[in-house]
Amino acid sequence: MDLGALFKGRSKPPILAALIVVLLCGSLSYWQWQRAQQKHVLQHKIEIEKSLGVANEQQVTSQPLTQYVNAEVSITGSFVGDAVWYLDNQVVKGRVGFDVIGIIKISETDEYLAVNLGFVPQQASRVPTVYSLPSGSVSLPVYIKSGASKRFTLAKSAAEEATKQSVIQYIDVDYLSAESGKPLLPLIAYMTKNRLAGTEPHYQPIVMSPQKHEAYALQWLLIALAAVVIGWKLSKKENKNV
Repeated sequence: MDLGALFKGRSKPPILAALIVVLLCGSLSYWQWQRAQQKHVLQHKIEIEKSLGVANEQQVTSQPLTQYVNAEVSITGSFVGDAVWYLDNQVVKGRVGFDVIGIIKISETDEYLAVNLGFVPQQASRVPTVYSLPSGSVSLPVYIKSGASKRFTLAKSAAEEATKQSVIQYIDVDYLSAESGKPLLPLIAYMTKNRLAGTEPHYQPIVMSPQKHEAYALQWLLIALAAVVIGWKLSKKENKNV
């Protein structure tokens, strides 16, 4: 095919603009498609874990806890003193508040793990409801995630503002380790069932379904195709006006 003849008599700026839109939308479509495939894999793994039931303490301690990333397990241990933080900007069932973050020392391994214990509502002037960690040994069903859970935020550090309560903007394992003086595992655990009075667990492993990611992928692809058609028509129209 003679590409020169195909584009002869057409203005180049609309075609170039359309090409830029196609490249951008194509990249976003591919990214959403990848996210959909990742969610399919994670969803399948969660379904398998649910069919097998929550792993018991013996199963967990027989191998490193890092082997249970993206899985629900049961851990037994005791909380570290007054090591409590409040994760800001949480909304649960229309209520604004904080998630309570604590540190648990796992009984069988003496390892320290950061645990999100769930939601507490805010009081006046955006002050969290103070939560007292239970004393003694506790057994918790938790979902294990890897690494720091930094969501979209303008905060430059986990604790951007000095407050009376230890309010943080995102979960940073290194920050929590430095503040508590405990060597934390590079993991974050989320309590999945309400086993402690005063908090409300609400963590969901999959917030956006793989089907929704696939719909977004198709949406970006259609926008790219529309850009091709519009750019092609504009290039011809502009040329007629020259």
